[in-house]
Amino acid sequence: MSAVKDPRKRRIARIHIARQQLGMDEEDYRKMLQQVTGKDSCGQMRLFELIKVESHLKTLGWKPRPKQAGKRMSPPSKGRPVDKLRALWIEMASNGLLRDGSENALEAWVRRQTRIINGGQGIDKVDWLENDPALCTQVLESLKKWRRRGQKVK
Repeated sequence: MSAVKDPRKRRIARIHIARQQLGMDEEDYRKMLQQVTGKDSCGQMRLFELIKVESHLKTLGWKPRPKQAGKRMSPPSKGRPVDKLRALWIEMASNGLLRDGSENALEAWVRRQTRIINGGQGIDKVDWLENDPALCTQVLESLKKWRRRGQKVK
């Protein structure tokens, strides 16, 4: 089996595997998707929404197979940096590295980070970071450093 490179397709495949392993019928599956993201199809979802669904499936009892030893997954190289920022935030929340994994908490953190970087003027909405790719990259790298520090502590 060849590895799927697109992170969205990989997440969708994992969600379908989880659905099958949990024995969810079509109707319950669609209701669950709607509850978690407001959308009833994985094809309509962005990466951060797929990650939310995957996390929810884990709370329902799905246990993904551990990664094969020796193989390290590299972070996705394609996609909007803002989506990467959200996905990383959700991952950190699901791993217990954050007290609050909400969008409001992410926006508050981004506001503080951009205020520091910009010398007083913070960005209020995460999506606005797309207008300044360099700033978005700095914020993303800062979040990655926080994740690495949190993983060392655990």
